[in-house]
Amino acid sequence: MKITRAHGNGGKQTAELLEKIFYPQFNSPPLQDRADASSLLIGGQRLGHTIDGFVVSPYVFAGGDIGKLSVCGTVNDLAVSGFRPLFLSAAFMIEEGFATGELERIVQSMQLTAASCGAVVVAGDTKVVEKGALDKIFITTAGIGVPFHDIMPSTARIKPGQSIIVSGDVGRHGACIYSHNSELGFTQQITSDCEPLVGAITQIFSICQPAFMRDLTRGGLATALNEIAQAAGCDILLEEAAIPVMPEVSGLCEILGLDPLYLACEGRFIAIVDEIYENDVLAILRAFHSSASTIGRIENTGKGQVWLRTVFKGTRILDMLYYEMLPRIC
Repeated sequence: MKITRAHGNGGKQTAELLEKIFYPQFNSPPLQDRADASSLLIGGQRLGHTIDGFVVSPYVFAGGDIGKLSVCGTVNDLAVSGFRPLFLSAAFMIEEGFATGELERIVQSMQLTAASCGAVVVAGDTKVVEKGALDKIFITTAGIGVPFHDIMPSTARIKPGQSIIVSGDVGRHGACIYSHNSELGFTQQITSDCEPLVGAITQIFSICQPAFMRDLTRGGLATALNEIAQAAGCDILLEEAAIPVMPEVSGLCEILGLDPLYLACEGRFIAIVDEIYENDVLAILRAFHSSASTIGRIENTGKGQVWLRTVFKGTRILDMLYYEMLPRIC
């Protein structure tokens, strides 16, 4: 087997790569949770740690740039895992000839985004490679955080009857990157949803302890829910009519033959909460995005499948992403 770009799409082939190559070698206990951030116990203090690489093309897009994206990706992974981000580190891989003014813009974007979350960059590294060895600039960020609450989100806390809430419209970041592709002939760019989630999640923890959360990055909503269903051994029933998708995202998907449920977000997450907290959590999220919605429930059955009740009242399985859609979205 050789690595293809589809191995980086966050779907089935990414999962196969993890299960066959990475997990057998890096078989540490924190990795067993398969979470967005690892939970570490050090001297009686629980800490969260995560790391992510960013290779998005174009590196500047409507609604953000690779700097903002690199901070959002890391602080969001910590936040949905139940940790308040505190410290970040960043490694830069830069192509020879890259403009220093562009680099300054990206670094300023990182600083502003980190500061808005209460996080600071405390370590870093820079490498410059010869022209053509990479595409302009890649960034890797890592983060450390402390728990919002003693009770942490976990797939073990998922149970039948719980509500599945999405924090806003889905698929917008992936659609944004597609809309910047000049070869496809788009003249207007869709604005990415790229943003930090720390503020909204902080407020949710002030009223309840969500059973589980996940941000909707590579593979989008459909892939994230499949990962949850398989990890928790539960079935999920979604209502297609309740899933918010912006008209311009739907329009782009119709033109290109894409499904917005598989397109990446960079500022959206799902929260699985007990039904008694559903309205309160929705009220919090709608203060950030009016499109936040309850999109489904955890079912009694336990086959690890995601079912979608369509707008035509039929029901079909919503599987994980398998084919390559767009490799360099983040």
